[in-house]
Amino acid sequence: MEQQFTQQTLYNTMHVSHPGYRFRNQGMAMACDWLHLLTSKNGIRHDPWAEPVISVVEIGCGNGRLCDLLSGMSLDVTGVDIFDNDAVYNRERYKFIKQDLIQTPYPFKDNEFDYCLSFDVLEHLPPEAIAPALKEMGRISSNIFLAVSCTGGRPLHLTVKTPGWWLDRLIENCPDFSWRILRNFERIKAEGEGERGRSLDRASNIRPFTNGELITYAPLFYGKRGVIA
Repeated sequence: MEQQFTQQTLYNTMHVSHPGYRFRNQGMAMACDWLHLLTSKNGIRHDPWAEPVISVVEIGCGNGRLCDLLSGMSLDVTGVDIFDNDAVYNRERYKFIKQDLIQTPYPFKDNEFDYCLSFDVLEHLPPEAIAPALKEMGRISSNIFLAVSCTGGRPLHLTVKTPGWWLDRLIENCPDFSWRILRNFERIKAEGEGERGRSLDRASNIRPFTNGELITYAPLFYGKRGVIA
């Protein structure tokens, strides 16, 4: 309980005072990598003027900028976050549920949403909370877009792992989903040399190098219940 209180207090402070939390949004920053993949249940690309409406839940919606964007596209949007200060963020354009992501189950029915989104969120949870959170994301949705940061450390990032570790956890906890990597952004560094280059790696080579180089990963995973066409 003390750790939970400390983390909630930390993020409350960050949302109020830190520009990165107030104005940046990782889901919007990488929208071109996943937004075009949103389809209705019969496989039709999203059309704001057509039925049926696609339902989306964002787990860890933060400042809500992505929820605002998706709401403006006539999607049925629900945002979930532990921070709900309406003096900081106006959440009137989408449904909002205050929820500590460590506390499961989440307050939704099985397969309630077409899509579950979560960007730069799960690394903020302690390791023991990762499996329950992933199981809930798979329970409430038919498709998952998940991006995680594989760098950083305490007090903000509590679970810092490689993309391969995350992929293993996705397969273990959402076994009825098929998974692929849409993007694996690498910042490659060497001791004393600074940043040497960047790459977009969609192949299966997502394990860390063994020659001492340091890599910062930002993988974007897509999971679909059943088989990905």
